[in-house]
Amino acid sequence: MTATVTSADTPRVTFYVRGDMFGANDQQNTVVDRLRELEAENRIEEYEVRVWNSRVQLGDDETHHTVEQYREFASWAETEDVDIDPFFTVRERDSFVDGTARELILPVMCLAIRGDDGLEAVAPNSHDDETTTVRDCLDALETLDAPARPVTVAAED
Repeated sequence: MTATVTSADTPRVTFYVRGDMFGANDQQNTVVDRLRELEAENRIEEYEVRVWNSRVQLGDDETHHTVEQYREFASWAETEDVDIDPFFTVRERDSFVDGTARELILPVMCLAIRGDDGLEAVAPNSHDDETTTVRDCLDALETLDAPARPVTVAAED
């Protein structure tokens, strides 16, 4: 499936990675290299890389930044009629220390694209039997027209 990025403004991208996935370093570095190129080509305004844990506990009073991001992504997915649940998994875990707890399992890589009007895309996601990957979103960003860069011309004396 291909991703659609329709921003009239130059999008900002946040790349989320799990720091505990050592086997995914090459893939993560490839994404960062592509983001650098997109920024250099002025196809994206900026990007940032955020590292998150593999899981975070959910609770009624939970205001953890990762949980807030998940809730924003879930709201976007509902509006766009796509599903992020296969990639963000909520499950119950039994522990002799703290009893039953709900936890959110996070994907190894996630891309969030924002424009002036807010969140435009989140990958990975799925709709019916098709999946939009981080790579699909990067490919879509590469098709955006790069805005003209201002050119400074020295005045003649």
